[in-house]
Amino acid sequence: MNELDSLIKEKLVPIRKKAVDTLTERNPNIFSVVNHYLSKNNNRVGLRVTENGKTVGEYTFHLDGLQITNVESGVLSSEIHHPFGVIKPYGIIEKSVLEKMLEDEQDLIDQPFSAIRKYMPDITIKFMR
Repeated sequence: MNELDSLIKEKLVPIRKKAVDTLTERNPNIFSVVNHYLSKNNNRVGLRVTENGKTVGEYTFHLDGLQITNVESGVLSSEIHHPFGVIKPYGIIEKSVLEKMLEDEQDLIDQPFSAIRKYMPDITIKFMR
């Protein structure tokens, strides 16, 4: 496993799980409904990591509800099922921004929405065809 794969699988995924768990504890009614709705589908979300604008890694996160069940390295295959069809969103983030974001681990866990807000200008969301 290379350094970027390790960063994604051993750092990002566990932090995200803790953040989702915290949000679920604080808002059990809302997140249980969302989790139940999303668990009915085979949803996947993609992430492209760049360094100086060049792609250094692509990832597909398989979801069961709100939780990540599997991470595929080297594959960008996104698919979110919703009542009106399918969308295929993926994020693009510079590796340095990802590293800086992961340094804010406790903020991401305790206050995920406000913590991620400061990194949103550095994340591009695109959609596959």
